[in-house]
Amino acid sequence: MSFKKTKPRNALGTALISVLSISPLAHADQQDNKNAQIEELKVIGHKDGLMQVKNPTASKMNLSFKDTGRSITQLDEQLLKDLALENVRQAFDYVAGFRGNGPADRTYTARGVRTSIDNVMVDGLRSLQGGEAGTGSRLPSTFNAESTTFLRGPAGLLYGAGVGGGLINITTKRPEADAQTRIGLGSRSYVTDGSNFDSNRFTVNLDSTGGLVEDDVLYRVLAQYTPDGDHFQEGRSVDEKLFDVALTFNIGDSTRITPRFESTDRERSGGSGYADGVFERNFFSGNVTTYGKPVNRSFYYGSNQDKGENSSKSFSLMLEHELNSNWDVLLRARKNETESESLDLYISDSSGLGNSVGEDEINRKWVYAKGDDEYVLFDGAIEGKFSTAGIEHHLLFGANYRDMDVGFARNFQSNSDAVGKNTISASNPRQQLVGPVPTDLRDVDLSPRNEKDTNIYLKDRVTLGDFTLAGGVAYVKQEQQETRRGTAYSGDFSDTIWDLGVIYALNSDMNLFATYSRSYDPVSARWISQYGQGKTSFKPVEGDNYEIGIKGDFFDKRLSSGITLFRLERSNSTKFERIDGVWHLTQLEGASFRSEGLEWDASFALNEQFISSISYAFTRAYDTIGSDEGKQANNTPKHSLAIWNTYQFTGELDDFRLGAGLRFESDRNDGDYVLEEYVEADVGLYYDNNTIDASLVLRNAFDKNRAEAGANWVTVQPNDPRSLNLSIRYTF
Repeated sequence: MSFKKTKPRNALGTALISVLSISPLAHADQQDNKNAQIEELKVIGHKDGLMQVKNPTASKMNLSFKDTGRSITQLDEQLLKDLALENVRQAFDYVAGFRGNGPADRTYTARGVRTSIDNVMVDGLRSLQGGEAGTGSRLPSTFNAESTTFLRGPAGLLYGAGVGGGLINITTKRPEADAQTRIGLGSRSYVTDGSNFDSNRFTVNLDSTGGLVEDDVLYRVLAQYTPDGDHFQEGRSVDEKLFDVALTFNIGDSTRITPRFESTDRERSGGSGYADGVFERNFFSGNVTTYGKPVNRSFYYGSNQDKGENSSKSFSLMLEHELNSNWDVLLRARKNETESESLDLYISDSSGLGNSVGEDEINRKWVYAKGDDEYVLFDGAIEGKFSTAGIEHHLLFGANYRDMDVGFARNFQSNSDAVGKNTISASNPRQQLVGPVPTDLRDVDLSPRNEKDTNIYLKDRVTLGDFTLAGGVAYVKQEQQETRRGTAYSGDFSDTIWDLGVIYALNSDMNLFATYSRSYDPVSARWISQYGQGKTSFKPVEGDNYEIGIKGDFFDKRLSSGITLFRLERSNSTKFERIDGVWHLTQLEGASFRSEGLEWDASFALNEQFISSISYAFTRAYDTIGSDEGKQANNTPKHSLAIWNTYQFTGELDDFRLGAGLRFESDRNDGDYVLEEYVEADVGLYYDNNTIDASLVLRNAFDKNRAEAGANWVTVQPNDPRSLNLSIRYTF
């Protein structure tokens, strides 16, 4: 393969059309046919079938979706733009089986398993963009994303410890030989409780790529600036600067080196997320079991002094080398540095504040947090194919390493000092007292934490006729050190894990698969030191994941579909429990947790104009022992569904498209409370004439007002109200 003759985005199998495909599948063919004026040659659907698109996330191999025996969904750049999805958390709306957790929570839920946002990968390497102080807990921006892939289930063999419920991989845009520059403007306007679209946020963006020295040196520059943009809650705003620059050096026809630098600077008035919560209607009755409709969702229950700052910088280097026509080497390294700081006046669940459900006057207290975090990461692999005695082998051997240094501190105002000084009315948040920030609140010493992860793996796919046997083995090691309040915690953990899969080709378009995979997740020293309450002997959480399914392109490639049945068994699972007013980290030893269900992703091209896509998950996730035995896991709806439809106009209006979608989730648990089921709708109008493209997207079109997640105490995080999203880009 000659790198110079292949655009970088395709060389590693980055798919431009997702399994949950929002792009009009026949649009490119329609444009060619329109130019040639040959109606008979129009093609319905993707000419090779969506399941033939390559994606390496689940296997680190150059495999198609069809040949990957795992449940996986990819959202491409066009989808992210069509739905006005600004970050990974918002992208969860259209990927069944994934949910973001509370506003200041650095986790998401996949298959019922609470998973750290450290498992959000960028180009296959873990990303530490969030900041320990919570200011980046919204998860990484998608401004520079070529695609975003969601892998359900464990992936410890290839990615190391900690990947228990599923991972997310953002594939960034890379330099291309064809010169092109896009400049764009965007806006998001929110409905508020009092009027329509009077909270506005504007962005300016740039995307430029091409050759600096013919095809030998390519570049790509992406930038996005959001100056002092409004949040939908009064008194909150964000000022954000995003920058990404990459160069690709093509050395001969077999070697490519790509250095890349990314920077994120975010300043938020209105805090880090601790005070995002508002009250819901059941609070005022004095009895909360189900979270009802949020009240005063457009108001911020913090103070005008709350702020959050987050600065993240990342430098990465990627080397791709073709040894010969069958063997390739891929080496990647990255260093991430993130500094974060936040100040919030928030409604705490501390019993010492004396707050009670149903009372209007609520006490708050100040909290200050600071983080200084650093990742050093490496991943290297050699991939190749060979045959012996008529048996085909597809081999992958590699290793990855992570050295994480985190300094973190959080300081709370004492309850006795806060009572009576920082009150706020639950029914009227404008009626509040804001007391002084304690002089010693910012006097903190960062508690250091270090974690080193080593992972060495070997995979082989053996194909004989229509059968492929895929097996792998890995050595996983994690070393932890944490110092908190003068007490040191440490632990060394290691294990050998394996996976196994069988794929049977029914024909060239359809595969059956059955897969077993494992996870190995040592309990974080951070949680042990903070919530172990003196207990330090926690066993690693281990998981066994079973999947069977079918993937294929059907009906002359009009329908692309994948259905997966899964069961995930976990041992030694952990949970947070409040005992005598104090949070404890507890462990259920032995077989303790099960998640099972069905996942279905499909895209159907009815004709050349109309395309419908669906993502559905049924998830039954619960503890199998303990006090919550049989209870559905937190933030895990049994049913989640996303449908998106697009219609491409023809004739004189063939530059226009329409889009419309629905999102549904059944009831979810949030500890002792229930989040009610909901249905939301999104609609969009799009224009593209190859020079100017524009979109007008109405998210939450019917302005559904609901609780998105639990926040602090019995407050809730409201969902985003109706928003009007305008984007216009000029390409030259």
